[in-house]
Amino acid sequence: MAAALATTLLTGISLVGSSTPAHADDGNTYFKTEQEVADFLSQSVHLNQKEAVKGYPVSGQDSQEVKLDDVEKAYPHDQALQDIPSELGSGFNLPQSLPTEGPDIRKSSSDDKEPWMGNWDAKSLCGQPNQNPDGEPMPCGFVGVLDKAYPTMQTSAAVMGKAQFSYKTQATVGQDTSQTSGWSVGGKVSSELTTPGGPGGGTGGTELNFTYSQSTTTTNKWTTMTEQNNTYDVPDGTSGWVEGRANGGQYIGYTVYKLDLTDGNGDRKQKLVLIPARVLIQAPGNSVPMTFVKRQG
Repeated sequence: MAAALATTLLTGISLVGSSTPAHADDGNTYFKTEQEVADFLSQSVHLNQKEAVKGYPVSGQDSQEVKLDDVEKAYPHDQALQDIPSELGSGFNLPQSLPTEGPDIRKSSSDDKEPWMGNWDAKSLCGQPNQNPDGEPMPCGFVGVLDKAYPTMQTSAAVMGKAQFSYKTQATVGQDTSQTSGWSVGGKVSSELTTPGGPGGGTGGTELNFTYSQSTTTTNKWTTMTEQNNTYDVPDGTSGWVEGRANGGQYIGYTVYKLDLTDGNGDRKQKLVLIPARVLIQAPGNSVPMTFVKRQG
C-alpha cells in the first residue's frame, strides 16, 4: 500500500512549545544522559504504560526470540488474561457453555505453532474464518507493558570537540499491512542520517518495522518526514553525536488468539493462546515517526 506523505516538524534541536531540560552551548541543545532524552521526548510524545493491538502484529515484532520467563517478570500472564477482554474486546471471552482448555501459555515467541490446526503458525491462523457459522474471524491481538521508551533507530559517529559537523535527516513511512486481513495496521520507517565530510562523515540508513496502537489504527498515523539540514557545534573537550529516536515504545507481552472449533469427532472446544512477544508501537496520536537529538559525552 502506498505510503501517506505529509510535511512534518523535525525536532532536531527542540520541539516547538516545549521547555528544554538539557544543556546549551553556542546555540546547540544537547543531552548528556538517557534520562534527559526520555524527559525531553515525554513532553510531547506520550507513551501509555500498557498497550494493546487489535489484530496480529505482523509489523513491529522483535526479531530476537522473546522468552516467557522474561515476559513474566514484567507482565505476568495471569494479569494479561484479566486485561485481554477489556483491552481487545468481548470477542476474546470464552463462553462457559463450551468446553474450554488451557489457557495455552507458550514458552517463547518461536513457539507459535498450533497443534489444533495442523501446526499452522499464529500469523497464518489470524484472520481465518471461524468454524462456528455464527462466529467472527478468529480473534487475534497483542497486549503488553512498556519495556523501552523511544528506542534508538540509528546514531552517527562521535566527533571530538571543538568541532563542527553538518548532518542531514530524513524518514520515509510505508504502510504495508491492513487490519482487514486479520493483521494489525503497521508499516516500515526507512530513515537516513548523513554527516557529509569531516570526521565521522558518511551516510547511515536503517529500517524499523512498527505497529499502530489499537486506539490509533485509523487516525494520526506516522507520516513521512521531509529532508532537513542541521549543524552541530561540539564544544571543546567533549564528544558529540546525533541519535535518531523512534517516537514510540517497545512493549513486552503476549500475542493472543482465541480458537473455537469443532474437531474431527464432532466435538466443539475453545481455548486462549498466549505467545511471548515484544512489539514496537507508535505513540498514540503522534504523526512524527522520529526525533533526532544531539548527544554529548
